[in-house]
Amino acid sequence: MPTLTDQQIAEHAANAGFRGEDLQIAVAVALAESRGNPDAIGDVSLQTEAFGPSVGLWQIRSVNPGHGNAFDRAHRDASANADPATNARNAYAIYREHGWGQWSTYTEGQYRRFMDRARSAVQPGSGGAVRARQASNTASSNPGGFQGEIAKFFDAMAKLVEGTRKPLLNASQALNHGAASQNAFGRVQASAAAAGAHQATISSSCENTRRALAADQKFREDLDWAARMIRQHDDRATQAQQGQRSLINGITHA
Repeated sequence: MPTLTDQQIAEHAANAGFRGEDLQIAVAVALAESRGNPDAIGDVSLQTEAFGPSVGLWQIRSVNPGHGNAFDRAHRDASANADPATNARNAYAIYREHGWGQWSTYTEGQYRRFMDRARSAVQPGSGGAVRARQASNTASSNPGGFQGEIAKFFDAMAKLVEGTRKPLLNASQALNHGAASQNAFGRVQASAAAAGAHQATISSSCENTRRALAADQKFREDLDWAARMIRQHDDRATQAQQGQRSLINGITHA
C-alpha cells in the first residue's frame, strides 16, 4: 500500500475519534512512528512469546494468539492493524485506555518534529475536509448548539432538584415525628440526660433540614431566573438577526 499523505492520516485519525490538539498529536505520532507507511513493521527484534512486532501507521505492538487481556486481543491483532482505518481506531482506543505514554515517539519527544506538518494537515485549505468532518460530527451530536446544551443542563438540574426534594421532605417529616415522640424518654428511669441529648439532636437535625429545604427553593428560583435570562437573550438575538436581514434586503433591492 502506498505511503499516505499527511491529510489522509489526519482523515483516518479524525474518523477514529481524535479531536482538537489530540488530533494534531495523533498525526504527528503516526508520522514519527511510520512516516505514513501503513505497511510499516517495527520492533521485530523485540518480539517475545507474548508480543509480536509493531504494525501499521501508529505502530501498534501486536499481541500473539493466546496472550494478552481482552482489550489487547481486541485492539492489537497484527493482521487487523495492517488496515489504516482499523489501525487508527485501535490507536484511538489505546490512547483512550492508556494515554500517549504507549508510544515511545511521544514520550521521547520525536513527534514534536512533525507537529507543524500535523497542524497543516488539519487546517482549512490543506486538510479542510478534516475540519469539516469535525464540525459536521459536532453538529450532528449537538443539534441544538450552545442553546441545546443549555437546555440539557437545565433539564438535568431540574431532575436533580426534584430527586433531592422528596428525600429532604421525608427526612423533615421523620425528624418532626421523632421530636414529637421524644417524651418517651420521660418514662424511663434516670433518662433525663439522654432525653436532653436526644432533643438537642432532633432540634439540630430539624433545623438543618429546614435550611436544606430553603436552599433547595432558592436554587429552584435561581434556575428559573437563569432560564428567563437565556430566553430573553435568544429573543433579542432573533430580533437583531431579523433586523439585519431586513436591512440587507432593503439595500439589495434599492
